[in-house]
Amino acid sequence: MKRSWITGKARRWGAWGLATGLLWGGLWALVPPAASQADIQTIRDFEVPEFDRDNRLRYRLFGDFARILPTGAVDITGMRVDFYDPDRQVEMRVTATQCVYDRHERSARSDEHIRIARENMIITGKGFRWNADDGRFEIYEEAKVVFGDRREVIGQQAAVSEDEE
Repeated sequence: MKRSWITGKARRWGAWGLATGLLWGGLWALVPPAASQADIQTIRDFEVPEFDRDNRLRYRLFGDFARILPTGAVDITGMRVDFYDPDRQVEMRVTATQCVYDRHERSARSDEHIRIARENMIITGKGFRWNADDGRFEIYEEAKVVFGDRREVIGQQAAVSEDEE
């Protein structure tokens, strides 16, 4: 079982926040802007949690491998992002074989395939952009949505319409 340093050592959420800040801050501090290919830093089997202002877990970003590029962007292979509801249950999982995360824009982009799985719905496509601040995903090609139980989805839509009246 793969375990990151953060998962294996930190036992309290406060330690997670501190460890996360140190991890990301340390990763970008290691690479000067004019780094050569030999100076590019890498990391394997990692996870980075993101918390909201009230210290609630918003999402956790996992990666099999990452290269910190000279620009400061992070090229991630084997990306997975788990998004959490207020009860800390996974409500959505996003996977992609590769993406580049730009820390300044707080966004990720890729030309590779993406899969977004939610309860009763799976969205797939090719090429995407994700903005971490507003949670928006844009899929550029071959977007496809598959619903699990259409009757349940239609029932939920009808309930929402009745509430709006």
